Amino acid sequence: MNKEEIFSGIPASPGIIIGEARLLSRSSGTIAPINVSDPQAEAAVFQNTVVQVKRSLEKTAATVLQKHGADFARIFDAQAMIAGDEVWNKNIEARILKEGLCAEYIYDDEARKVITQLSESKDSYLKERIQDIQAVTARFIGLLKGEKQTALQDIKGPTVVVSRFLSPGDILAISSAKKIGFATGVGGPTSHAALMAKSLGVPAVLGIGELAERIPSGAEIIIDGYSGTFILHPTAATIKKYRELKASEIRLMRQLEELKDQPAVTKDDNEINVLANIELPTEVPKVLAAGAMGIGLYRTEYLFLTKADFPTFEEQYEAYSGILRRMGEKPVVIRTFDLGGDKFPGITGAYTEANPFLGWRAIRFCLDRPEVFKVQLKALLKASVFGNLSIMIPMISNYEEIIATKKILEECKEELRAANVKFKEKIPFGIMIEVPSAAIISEHLAPEVDFFSIGTNDLIQYTVAVDRDHELLAKLYQSFHPSVLALIKASVKAAHRYHRKVSVCGEMAADPLAAVLLIGLGVDELSSGFRMTGILKKVIRSITHTGARRIADHALWLKSHGEVEAYLKKEVSRVFPEIIPVIEFSRRNSHG
Repeated sequence: MNKEEIFSGIPASPGIIIGEARLLSRSSGTIAPINVSDPQAEAAVFQNTVVQVKRSLEKTAATVLQKHGADFARIFDAQAMIAGDEVWNKNIEARILKEGLCAEYIYDDEARKVITQLSESKDSYLKERIQDIQAVTARFIGLLKGEKQTALQDIKGPTVVVSRFLSPGDILAISSAKKIGFATGVGGPTSHAALMAKSLGVPAVLGIGELAERIPSGAEIIIDGYSGTFILHPTAATIKKYRELKASEIRLMRQLEELKDQPAVTKDDNEINVLANIELPTEVPKVLAAGAMGIGLYRTEYLFLTKADFPTFEEQYEAYSGILRRMGEKPVVIRTFDLGGDKFPGITGAYTEANPFLGWRAIRFCLDRPEVFKVQLKALLKASVFGNLSIMIPMISNYEEIIATKKILEECKEELRAANVKFKEKIPFGIMIEVPSAAIISEHLAPEVDFFSIGTNDLIQYTVAVDRDHELLAKLYQSFHPSVLALIKASVKAAHRYHRKVSVCGEMAADPLAAVLLIGLGVDELSSGFRMTGILKKVIRSITHTGARRIADHALWLKSHGEVEAYLKKEVSRVFPEIIPVIEFSRRNSHG
């Protein structure tokens, strides 16, 4: 009898699958440099393969555009560009003719060189671009070696597809089946695999390493896409436990479904807006279906994850206007680019960041490159006529950045007026409070903006000087650290003094226990993933604002994260016992 083994990966898409493993081989071994008798004929075979792969990807892109929208289609467009790259392909053809070796060896060798360079980058964004090269390379080598492709679309659930990596095409193929999930050896939270899985509703765990290549097909496994847990050969007790968890999840979701059209109002009649964070425009229908009151954060940097180059004015305008049209009069907060300068296509020169989180990124980059920033601002302004837009600026650390940003925004308005382009004159303009310096001087910043949005993920890591993705320091990344609570309270107090609303769009907003605390601290809006809409409405409708404020007031006097958390658990259980089931469910299924 096989022994149960439990592994931890990266939670990429929520859901639990209990089923058999289906191993999809993605050999990482080196291809042998086989000599060919006729290099000219081998070069011709390679040229024909280029045509086949490029046409196949272009056809897939067209199909995906119709079924899933432009965001996913761009992934395949970008891969088609890689497949058809003339410089790359001429180099490979020249090597075939000169060295007399098989095309698959030379293509793989060239791909490995590029992948090695990208792998050495400290930037997770650049590392994750490796997946496009891997996907294209796998197609080329498969055709050149005459390998038969696995018919993923024929797989029936309950099954977990396990592979070193899955291409976007693989994920689309399995997404139509029920009770199917996947686990991969590589990949991160912003990879194509993670974004597609989440958007298509396919449970997934990434980053399980070499384990993905030694799981036998047919082995019984469990993946928990909420926590990133991967269980090989689960015992009967473990299977029973996860079946009960799935059943309780279904029951809770049915209860929460009844709340989706209900207002988020406390028992003492205080309304707290529940908004949704999105990464892709294709998520808008799910936001509406979940009953969210609007979009509290659209991360525009995800436009880069589905494109090989800088998005044009028209591409940005289409994305922004499409979201605003579909949301109608519901508020939509669009955040300007929050990327490092080294991630923007077209930025020339050797440039690396020793510490990207503290580097040339977000508003710092945009103010230094107004020609880039203006394209985005003008696209936002033009799109504003189609809905209820608010513009939000990330990474503000001082007063001067706000003034400089407002000046550029006014310049954009003047240039659009001169070109007779219509836009809304009064668009709410806000900033993210995620740098401690901004929270400390929030009294000076509040009069210059229309709203604050507190990004708790970065605010916590900047305040306690801990990288939130650092495994060895995870215990020091403390949401309830007294200094973090003091900064949130100070920011809320400053905003309310000038009658400005405050939202929270970080992971604290998705934690029901933290939500009670945030409401007590005076936060007006909570913005999280659309799947949390029902849970947050349940919390809000079950508590009193007065009771939450009393709890928060006491928490501010406590000395440590541990004391605050223990107090919250005890006091919330005593005062608001009906929300304990959703707190337990959410905290068990949190990403950490």
